[in-house]
Amino acid sequence: MISTLLQSDPDSTVEAVSNLDVVLRIGLAAILGMVVGYERKIADKPLGSRTMALIAAGAAGFALMGVEMASQVEFRQGLQLDPTRVLSYIITGVGFLGAGAILQTKRGITGMTTAASIWASAGVGAACGLGLYVIAFALFGVVFAMLWLPWLGQLKNETNGTDDD
Repeated sequence: MISTLLQSDPDSTVEAVSNLDVVLRIGLAAILGMVVGYERKIADKPLGSRTMALIAAGAAGFALMGVEMASQVEFRQGLQLDPTRVLSYIITGVGFLGAGAILQTKRGITGMTTAASIWASAGVGAACGLGLYVIAFALFGVVFAMLWLPWLGQLKNETNGTDDD
């Protein structure tokens, strides 16, 4: 699909995404973002499920808008259309949002994991929006593992009666 978006061949076309597919892509992005945000919530961090769901769904929506714009343009010789530029603006905009979650004090820096999870949630959302489900689930798997493995390790230690702290 992405290769179709980047072609400048006048005979190539980009198909519009069906309404059902739009709903499914944005819905999946929101659900995956919500799961990422739930960990942040139980870690008592400032961002939770709703925020991460909104970030992922928003990124999916913007990615879908890029695809939709490409489907509505009639290709002509010399026309330069790059709907993937939407992705660069998602990355930049969400980077600023994540930067706001980072706090520097005399004791150190906090909020880096939250900022990274904001950025990764946007990546999951954008992949869902583009219909790149393997990338979306692979990225979600990495994010989920990075956020939840420390919790699972703590649960294991609590059930064994040990404490690593």
